[in-house]
Amino acid sequence: MMHAQVRPRVSGVVLGILVLWGGAGPRPAAGATVACTLAALQAVAPADTTLTAVTSVAATGTLPEYCQVDGYVTTPEPVNTVNFRLGLPTVWNGKFYFQGVGGFGGTIGALDAGLGRGYASASTDTGHQAAGTDASWAFNNPAKKVDYAYRGTHVTTVAAQRLTRAFYGHAAQHAYFSGCSNGGRQALMEVQRYPDDYDGVIAGDPSFGLKGFAPLAAGASTPSRIGIYQTLLADRDHYLPATKLPLLAQAVLANCDGKDGLVDGLISDPTQCTFDPASLQCPSGDGPACLTAGQVAALDVLYQGVTNSAGEPVAEGFPLGHEDGPTGWQLWIVGSDPTHLAARPDGALTFTGTSSGTGDPPLGFAFLNDGLRYLSFAVDDPTYDYRTFNLDTDLPLLDLMATIRDPADPDLVEFKDAHGKLLLYHGWADPALSALSTIRYYEEVVQAIGSARQTEAFARLLLVPGMNHCTGGPGPNVFDALTALERWVEQGIAPDQIIASHLTAGVADRTRPLCPYPQVARYVGTGSIDAAENFTCTPPRPAE
Repeated sequence: MMHAQVRPRVSGVVLGILVLWGGAGPRPAAGATVACTLAALQAVAPADTTLTAVTSVAATGTLPEYCQVDGYVTTPEPVNTVNFRLGLPTVWNGKFYFQGVGGFGGTIGALDAGLGRGYASASTDTGHQAAGTDASWAFNNPAKKVDYAYRGTHVTTVAAQRLTRAFYGHAAQHAYFSGCSNGGRQALMEVQRYPDDYDGVIAGDPSFGLKGFAPLAAGASTPSRIGIYQTLLADRDHYLPATKLPLLAQAVLANCDGKDGLVDGLISDPTQCTFDPASLQCPSGDGPACLTAGQVAALDVLYQGVTNSAGEPVAEGFPLGHEDGPTGWQLWIVGSDPTHLAARPDGALTFTGTSSGTGDPPLGFAFLNDGLRYLSFAVDDPTYDYRTFNLDTDLPLLDLMATIRDPADPDLVEFKDAHGKLLLYHGWADPALSALSTIRYYEEVVQAIGSARQTEAFARLLLVPGMNHCTGGPGPNVFDALTALERWVEQGIAPDQIIASHLTAGVADRTRPLCPYPQVARYVGTGSIDAAENFTCTPPRPAE
């Protein structure tokens, strides 16, 4: 039986793991109380944890020598097994790091980001094995749904932290979690449900799932995609091919670029801009340099957001800007090859491609279909057709799974009181999950906490101009959030800005400061527009 959302406190055992061990600097594993062997580590593992392999891994490249531990946690009521991997470096920095995973989970995340810094590092497959857009593993399996939603991350956190303490003979000084997309959803679930698991949490481009938060389904990616594809694939006239994305992106950029105070090929603050897709509509019919009436209608849904038949908002739209590019709308929304479209019996279109990793079909369409069939309703239906979903009447059908999957609770008082620090970020040009949803969530947190000042003391949001989903895009999209979070947690220095870089062929050709919301980066008027030192974080201008 699946239960409605609860906010359990974490056991005293986990709290003990976060106690300072009282030393400074790295400690060699040679002084550990447990050897890097299967028998030795199994003997100190929690009762619900079974280890399957323990291997000593030699240093290579940027990774240190470490002890690799593979195993699983058996979850009760309903029963499942949740795989995890833990890396225990020989020279340890005294801290713990957990890497979130994307998509619908199903694979263990790489540990390199943590291990390369000397962290004891872990990740999980969230209780099943599958490709990123495949949710068939969830068919009639409540245990796997619960473990994917939140439980699997927590139980593997507890197991990995206890094994870390046993291996080194003392608990970690601090524990950090980092994830983007579904990993950002995992991060928020940890903050909301298990506020004592981590001292610092990074939640990037998070998914708010099925219902999101008030009003209606604000922030929810599922109703958003339903409304988008019910319009975009209504017929050939409404479908926007990838070949027209440069036309659209260039028109938006021409209209919006200078609205942030600087003409630099980057829309730094889309809220300052308005754009009417009808300005590109063909005088009649269709053409390569203009839009059909149906394409204009589809863009209105994409930008303005999905509504029900009464015109009430159901989900936010996408911010204007940087729609083109290989990791933009073609990958997530419209697909890369319009020849891979077929007419359905009802006259609507559907994608026929088989490699969603290339945008054929687009990832948003792939996630929508499997998500609705296996992770949305009280009763699964592998044949469910998204076009039958009625945005006027069917949203309540998502309620049960929303209470399990959605990280929609803005009341983070327990995390704040536990002295936790939350760093949210979102790409303004994210074509998968709208940055407006994360802004809405952060504003809900501010309201729940009581004021922006109180919220900024433990939670901050960074918006990344021109960044696509978690990475990519024309904007500065490479930045070190973990170091900023470490300084906040360990030294009490809140991130007033984080420097981000745009790389071409591995070389930085532009840097910009990322500013805590609602501040934006403004050019000071002198010096290179590609150098972060010539920008300052300031309050936003009033929208025109």
